[in-house]
Amino acid sequence: MRYRRLILPLLVLLALCCACAGQETALQADYVLYFLTDEQTAHGSALSTEPYALPGEEAAPDPGALLEALTAGPQTEGLRSPFPTRTAFQWWEWDPERPGHLRVGMSEQYGGLTDISLTLADYCIVLTLSQVEGVESVEITAQGHWASYRSHQQMAAGEAVLRDELADVGSAALGGPHSG
Repeated sequence: MRYRRLILPLLVLLALCCACAGQETALQADYVLYFLTDEQTAHGSALSTEPYALPGEEAAPDPGALLEALTAGPQTEGLRSPFPTRTAFQWWEWDPERPGHLRVGMSEQYGGLTDISLTLADYCIVLTLSQVEGVESVEITAQGHWASYRSHQQMAAGEAVLRDELADVGSAALGGPHSG
């Protein structure tokens, strides 16, 4: 009989321990990598994230480590890389003349991207790197060359449109899931 009284408190304690263990894992993944989603709907997001845990006891990620993880591709089902096969990260450096501006060098394969594919790949890099303290804008080259068909070379995370506001308004008007 005494043991029956202990079962409920033990189950509650076990549930709390499991919840705390889950929170610890979430806290270790303070950064995310941006990838393409496999399931793109008419008004859904083309990008999604995957947690990135810092190796060892690092306090902040190195931009190169984030780019290496990004070009290695996603580990999460339902995500895919925005980069052509064999695309590699080559180098990064802070621009000495523009504080907060990070330059990134990608391999030749990156230069083959055009149109929306280039934009999505660019912003996977920009959004990922913008989590690093001090990064305000990113400039990406392929084999040392800029894409001449980009509207601008310095990109910032604030420029990315991650939601279709018109779809949210239309959905609210129709009583959809976004109506509040």
